Amino acid sequence: MEYPDVAPESHLGLAVEVTDSVVVLHVSGEIDIVTAPAFEQKLAELASLSGTSASDTSVLVVDLLGVRFLSSAGLAVLMRTADELEGRSRFLIAATGPATARPMTLVGMAETLEIFPTVEAALTTV
Repeated sequence: MEYPDVAPESHLGLAVEVTDSVVVLHVSGEIDIVTAPAFEQKLAELASLSGTSASDTSVLVVDLLGVRFLSSAGLAVLMRTADELEGRSRFLIAATGPATARPMTLVGMAETLEIFPTVEAALTTV
């Protein structure tokens, strides 16, 4: 017996930009149960570069402006990354709109994480 696809194939784009002591991870597509592991792996890789010596990056910015869907799996990845970086590096998130900022606000993440409407707004605090 064949079963129809429950969900269409997910897409996740990840691009890294490094300047001075700031790393920006530009994310596009969907962060769901299928793509969350790749998202988490990239964030863990970038987090491992943060705050372990004077020459390391001191700020990690996650740009979610190109994300069309952010599931609870993606929200959990963001919270684990924030916990991992606490005390070592600043963790900033650029998110706006119903696909990203709204879910974070609804679950209370906006009260504990630094969320900005643009990457530029986040970088002005560095």
